[in-house]
Amino acid sequence: MGKGIEARLNTTSAVSPAATTQRALLVVLVAWLLAGTLDIATAVLYYLGPSSARAARLLKGIASGVLGPRAFDGGAATALLGLALHYLIALIWTVVFVVAFRSLGALRRHLVLTGIAYGIIVWLVMNLAVLPLSNVSRGPFELRAAVIAAIILILCIGLPISLVIGRYL
Repeated sequence: MGKGIEARLNTTSAVSPAATTQRALLVVLVAWLLAGTLDIATAVLYYLGPSSARAARLLKGIASGVLGPRAFDGGAATALLGLALHYLIALIWTVVFVVAFRSLGALRRHLVLTGIAYGIIVWLVMNLAVLPLSNVSRGPFELRAAVIAAIILILCIGLPISLVIGRYL
């Protein structure tokens, strides 16, 4: 994290409610962008390798959650829609965590365990509720792929969100 952002996040002196709100928004912004970027970069590199054509297909796959199979016939705009949807989902998971973190004091005690548990919860909700309700075409369940996907969500979504929010909020 850059020193300027780090310094702004670490401010602990008496501040106005507006400054506190601004700080909270900055923390959420950092956690959201970090988690969303780590997740999509890991997915592209792990599953596809550094191929722009394959990355575009992955992003179109995300867009297919809304557009269905026709997303794969789209061009760059469809891939950009997939990227926007990916970051929207990451934002939603970040905000859900902030609400839970502020409501449940127990989450503050063990940020690493909280992050691991949150990554697993994200995997469960995405795979048992969100994806089945979307238009995404899914193949048969494969344990190895499921475990790898869960580990990616733990490392790229759960832990970054928990550690950033936990440390700075």
